[in-house]
Amino acid sequence: MEKTNFLYYNKTMKEYKETHHSLMYKSNSDLSLYSAGYEECASGYSYGPKIRSYHLIHFVLYGKGELHINEHIFQLSAGDAFLIPAGKVSYYEASKADPWCYAWISFLGINSQMYLYQLMTSSDDVYIIHGLDTVKYKERIFDIIALQGASTSSYFQANGVLFQIMAMLFDDIGFQESNWGKNSVIDEIKYYLDINYAEKIKLQDMAKSFGIHPNYLTRIFHETYGISPKQYIMDLKLKKARRLLTTTELSVSVIASSLGFDDQLAFSKVFKKEYSVSPTEYRKQSRIPSVSVHK
Repeated sequence: MEKTNFLYYNKTMKEYKETHHSLMYKSNSDLSLYSAGYEECASGYSYGPKIRSYHLIHFVLYGKGELHINEHIFQLSAGDAFLIPAGKVSYYEASKADPWCYAWISFLGINSQMYLYQLMTSSDDVYIIHGLDTVKYKERIFDIIALQGASTSSYFQANGVLFQIMAMLFDDIGFQESNWGKNSVIDEIKYYLDINYAEKIKLQDMAKSFGIHPNYLTRIFHETYGISPKQYIMDLKLKKARRLLTTTELSVSVIASSLGFDDQLAFSKVFKKEYSVSPTEYRKQSRIPSVSVHK
């Protein structure tokens, strides 16, 4: 019997898994497709919590849903893409009132983490890219889903589309090589903070893990970026808080917890000191109407 790609179809889901090469071969390639798919989710449908050995990008086509990852909570809708790195625990759930539909692609390889993190660190929300024409990504993903068999030809075609999708993403975010790169310890530290700002980070422990003194870390970070690491982390937290307050219905206590604050009171105190209004008042003043976009 001819080997297949375990192409799976039903009324709401389609999936293609590349089976021409082993997982080990893919891991040792520069960038290699693992799977691609499409799903129209039922009301409240959830997946996870789960850890994967490959990277995954979902493109939201219509509807709404919620992503939980690395202690972050994101409210998503059409035009958003959410990025799940290998090794991260993630959970996502479709809205009960307006369940989402998404297409996805997953991949691995020696340089796959670098490519994914370049995308992540180019976005304000790290795990989310906003404002995409997700339909064009769906069309490319359907090109993969339409492939048949496990021939060498299908292997090259599927991976060719993966490279097209990555190129489209890098174009859409306006990625500039000169603005990204871990060329020094301090670049690596900033990169670490960009990804993990919602966790409880101790400067002394972080400095130790990078093999430098805490005072040196603070000094060189300030010289490079014009701000202390502590203030940089707080700025990231508050920037995310503003977005959650204006675009979601999450309670102030949930937002505080998702951003690593000890409690709602501590969060509200810091927020009011920075913006001269409480989180609740800020939400009232800056509320963005929630609009569902169907394509």
